[in-house]
Amino acid sequence: MTSRAVMPLALFMAAVAGGAAPMSAPGEHLPVEIPGIDLPVLQQHTYRMSGRVRMLLLWVGRDDVGSGVIRWRGAGGDHAYELLIGSDPTKAPGKLNKWGFLAEAIRAGECAVVGVISKDSDSRLSEVKEGLASDRDGRPFDTIRGRVTQRQAYAQVTTLIASNTITYHQADAVLKRALGAGPDGTRQIDRPDGARPGFLTSVAEILRSSSASAARGTVIPAQAITYVYGDRLYELRLIEAVPLAKFERDGRNYEHVIRGRFETGQKGVRPGSRFELVFGTSGALAGVPILISYQPRWWLHVELVIQT
Repeated sequence: MTSRAVMPLALFMAAVAGGAAPMSAPGEHLPVEIPGIDLPVLQQHTYRMSGRVRMLLLWVGRDDVGSGVIRWRGAGGDHAYELLIGSDPTKAPGKLNKWGFLAEAIRAGECAVVGVISKDSDSRLSEVKEGLASDRDGRPFDTIRGRVTQRQAYAQVTTLIASNTITYHQADAVLKRALGAGPDGTRQIDRPDGARPGFLTSVAEILRSSSASAARGTVIPAQAITYVYGDRLYELRLIEAVPLAKFERDGRNYEHVIRGRFETGQKGVRPGSRFELVFGTSGALAGVPILISYQPRWWLHVELVIQT
């Protein structure tokens, strides 16, 4: 989840950097509320975060250092996804306070996007600690508001300053400011044929197609999907997918799942950010991540495990 990023799965948020400068565009295309907030919640799952920090030659792990929630919304042909993931500074190593939110709503082939992530340009744990100590009056958050139509994509990617003490539990406070920003800096790019309108939408599509292949008993092929994120084109790549008859975690057993290795990054640029998902293929957990694994820094490895 580099500068100008709204992450993913801290792991699902792709960095927005480089590329040709997009055209300016009018700001009336931007969403002014959380996309899909008017749609009923069809499914919701919570996750417990565990983390490992590399200290010299050893990995030091700690359980229950944060949490996450994924919501699926929908009605008729409209659907939406929400993702909120964050560390708890009262529990996390080094009092890490990193979190991100991303929402996408798809209506008639068009997509509205809103995202926020605490800005992180630190490459070492010591730099993170120094940054938290120095940003007593506030810290930067990268934000995005975007709308992807059938042929165009409009986005505003900005940075705002908010209280250093805000955690993912107070995400609404930062989102309110992001949604209330003016239209200045809105950019426009063309949406190529076949480009999907969002990141979470692209992940859901690959989970569905992989599950369908597993149900037919056929090999799950590697694949790549081009998608629009902000004012750039990205690629989501399924590198490898392995069906598992059984998967156990925290004393719970899950049957007929898939472990997938993914990579996402700006289109034409490699390597990208890699993450792993273990997800269900049938029943109530069809297309639902059970385990999310991500290493955003060489010294930090994060896992989220489904709880409810």
